[in-house]
Amino acid sequence: MGARRSSPPALPFEDLPHRRVTRTSPSREARTPSPTHSQPDLLDWQPPQTHLSAEDIDAQVLEAVGFRPASGGAFLYAVLDLAYARIIVEHGLPFEDRLVFLEAKAAVNVLAELPPEQETGILRVRRRLIQSWLETHRDGDKSCYVLVAKQPSEG
Repeated sequence: MGARRSSPPALPFEDLPHRRVTRTSPSREARTPSPTHSQPDLLDWQPPQTHLSAEDIDAQVLEAVGFRPASGGAFLYAVLDLAYARIIVEHGLPFEDRLVFLEAKAAVNVLAELPPEQETGILRVRRRLIQSWLETHRDGDKSCYVLVAKQPSEG
């Protein structure tokens, strides 16, 4: 003989609905990724710019002896060690060095203060080609420009 089964116990709350309420959430297939949360395409990623090439900014090394700047404000000048100025022209202007550029008159004044035996080179760049990466600073009574890393559109 078989065991006798008892009836299931009565629910303590008789007024509860017997069906589950279905949620109104979208299914997985219907979901579209939000444009703000989508992962960028790694193949289109561009590394941050760390330097400017000498060709792109028309950089040239000039000798300090007999230096005569061009008239007008088309160029900026950095007074540097001659060997370092040549390295910059070969490899580009690094942003991390925060190079200081001067206008022509200020560069002549700095050269006049340097000892003649020091091997000094003048790095000449075209102002309009690096203007986007320059910050204006004051050095005493003269203004100078510092090369910094930023996007050209921030200018």
